[in-house]
Amino acid sequence: MLLTFLIFLTILIILVLSHEAGHFFTARFFGVKVEEFGFGIPPRILSLWRDKHDTLYSLNLLPFGGFVKIFGEEGDEVSQPESFGSKPVPKRAVILASGVLANIILAFLALTLVSSLGVPQVVSEEESNIYPDAKITIMDVVPNSPASRAGIMPGDQIPGFQTIKDVQNLIKQNQGKTISITMIRGKNSIEISALSRQNPPEGEGPLGIALGLTRVKKTSWYLAPIDGARFTWEILKGTVLGFWNLVQSLFERETPPIEVAGPVGIFNITSSAINLGFGALLILIAVLSINLSLINILPFPGLDGGRLFFLLIESLLGRRISPKASALVHSLGLAILIILMLVVTYHDIAKVF
Repeated sequence: MLLTFLIFLTILIILVLSHEAGHFFTARFFGVKVEEFGFGIPPRILSLWRDKHDTLYSLNLLPFGGFVKIFGEEGDEVSQPESFGSKPVPKRAVILASGVLANIILAFLALTLVSSLGVPQVVSEEESNIYPDAKITIMDVVPNSPASRAGIMPGDQIPGFQTIKDVQNLIKQNQGKTISITMIRGKNSIEISALSRQNPPEGEGPLGIALGLTRVKKTSWYLAPIDGARFTWEILKGTVLGFWNLVQSLFERETPPIEVAGPVGIFNITSSAINLGFGALLILIAVLSINLSLINILPFPGLDGGRLFFLLIESLLGRRISPKASALVHSLGLAILIILMLVVTYHDIAKVF
């Protein structure tokens, strides 16, 4: 549990620091003063240090994110050359969008490393002769099934069998009995006992597992960035589609097709990824980073997308929005986001118990 928490915290720090570093370094590049670089959401609990540019680095109470406090961020102090508000719209837009870009770059780097280390590739039974290193793998586990209750997880591999049919025959021959299966999880061999149901629900099978053949496909280091870019695009495209389906279901008052996870839910996902190895953790970082980038680009007050939307309004109106009005709207938006995060976290905890 402690190891999982430390890895989860490390992933959270990487995601937050990469996003805020995008804002930080772009602001510095354009000569804008950064007043504070904070990990977590205020109130502040610890001032860590102050650098030569008079930027304070702080630790804050709610570990759900982070922030970079930029001088003149609400459009005030326009007379000061180090103020965000003194810069033209294009430069301000780049500073605001740089956090999103930084998260996409982080995902690309993680997936490029995964490509060079090796990624799971699904192969058909006909291809198993071409790829003798293909292993029988658990592709999916039905919730609340015997396999789920026994602790079987997607990614577990079943050694000692020639074909998927051999595994299926063993399970069928022992319906109504508890069977023991040796599995490989990461580098560890584990023994799992599960009930092979006599009359399983339709489409689930006696154990409630889906089987497939997988192998590890490694890419040469000089070709890995190409695969990294392709994987980044595929995850980005799939995440956008997932967001769109979620929004559609909300407007149509249907049960959302995907579940929303908060910090507790991500902690549980991290625990599963640890069992699957370093590559799975890198993929998790990439997926979370892309999700973070897309959430931040939404035109909602308090998010980067909300501030970019205000810049668009400013450009259309040809005049600046009142700093007081901007600060009020974004503060309210941030408060709503914190409440939503707390609600999601509550539901995550309720699922555990």
